Amino acid sequence: MFRTPVLLVGSLLLMGPAALAQALTGQFAQGLSPSSRDDFERLDDLIIPIEATSGSCPQEVRFWKETHRNFEAGENSGIMLDVSSVSRGKTEFIDSQEYSVTFRTPLAPEFYNCVGKLGESEEHYRPLYSLWFEEGHVYFHFDISPIAPEPHENWYFATITHQEIVGQYPYVRWTAGD
Repeated sequence: MFRTPVLLVGSLLLMGPAALAQALTGQFAQGLSPSSRDDFERLDDLIIPIEATSGSCPQEVRFWKETHRNFEAGENSGIMLDVSSVSRGKTEFIDSQEYSVTFRTPLAPEFYNCVGKLGESEEHYRPLYSLWFEEGHVYFHFDISPIAPEPHENWYFATITHQEIVGQYPYVRWTAGD
């Protein structure tokens, strides 16, 4: 008599926060909140124009930014690409190294022939990521090496701490500090 409700409640308790939020709401991202990153706060959306070389390209792309309260002499930051308006299909990892990660997502039919890249932006962390459109895909590359220390510089650090595909959204978190 109580078996079905007990099994349902038990399985919900075993789910991680992101899976539980998706199961309860039926969606993953209205931003960055449902996941193991609950201690992060979503900042304003970052909208960057696209420089089209050829084809039919979106005018802009949106990133969701998050940041953790700074710790002494450092901070945790994260960025997620909102691919929902430009792509259809499954996001996948293309490459993952110690200091960089690259994701690829199939473009929506209306942008399939787009060849382009991110336009200019004065965003604080802009040198860390690039985005380009080609061969029917949008590529998102994050590289922390521009702010990572040289081997002889041991007084500070910068490292990618998390890389994930949340739903269809590529996500990277990093830490930098003294």
